[in-house]
Amino acid sequence: MEMNIDNSINLSFARLKEYFWYGETNLGIFRDYPCRLEGGVVFFCTSGEAMLCYGVGEHHITKNTESLLLPGMTFYMKDMSDDFSVRLFTFSGELFDDVSMGLDFSAHEYLRRIPFYTYMEKDSAYMIEAFTWYDMAKLLSKNTGSKSFPLMQRNFLQNYLTYLFECIRLKLDSESFKLTRKRELFYQFMSLLSKHCHKQRNVRFYAETLNITTNYLCKITRESIPCKSPKDLIDQHFILEIKVLLQSPKLSVSEISYRLDFPNESYFCRYFKRLTGMSPQSYRMTKINSYQ
Repeated sequence: MEMNIDNSINLSFARLKEYFWYGETNLGIFRDYPCRLEGGVVFFCTSGEAMLCYGVGEHHITKNTESLLLPGMTFYMKDMSDDFSVRLFTFSGELFDDVSMGLDFSAHEYLRRIPFYTYMEKDSAYMIEAFTWYDMAKLLSKNTGSKSFPLMQRNFLQNYLTYLFECIRLKLDSESFKLTRKRELFYQFMSLLSKHCHKQRNVRFYAETLNITTNYLCKITRESIPCKSPKDLIDQHFILEIKVLLQSPKLSVSEISYRLDFPNESYFCRYFKRLTGMSPQSYRMTKINSYQ
């Protein structure tokens, strides 16, 4: 199915706060710009390719890749081709909370762990169904002033997630998607990182929470992500957290240092510069200048 994508229409940060929104975009505003999603984003790549980073993971997006990024995730576009474009719809965190209460927990967890799927030629029937959902999202995003539209959007999202989770349930039941104990522990570690990285940077804390030794945690992470130790992943996640906060002009460097439980601002600045090669102030100014 061919589409005409208007790349001048881009996804702004404000769209992530809207109750429901549809667009066709190249996601260029998120290039090297870490952002924590206040709402959710569902997109389907219609052309080109890109490298999307979410948390400390990254994924190569190609044509016919579909993704669901849930509220609370941190992501940014590491790189993209000139012809990269997607169809997408966004929804508020409030709307997601409202419709997700009755959904299957195991499928919900699976989507947080593996939020991407690339359709193959044999999946052509599923792609037609996917585009049908995006066509409906486009229709429901129009602001007609009708009081019934929020209810229709809510019902649409609930039906879409139910459909998606039922498709995933088939994958969960297949042998190829069953998790080993080590893989399960790795995902638990990553989940703990998301919850505690703003306060806990000690490998021992995560190992003890998982009831395993630090050496075993190191073995698990190196098997899951080659050449990455638990400390590497903690620092990587933590730096991403700092970058998100530095992009808020309302927070001073001192306030960020305090919020992230550093002993003082000087130590915070040295930590950030050691891992990024620039001071927090320099990073903030670089981002401010690039979007003026």
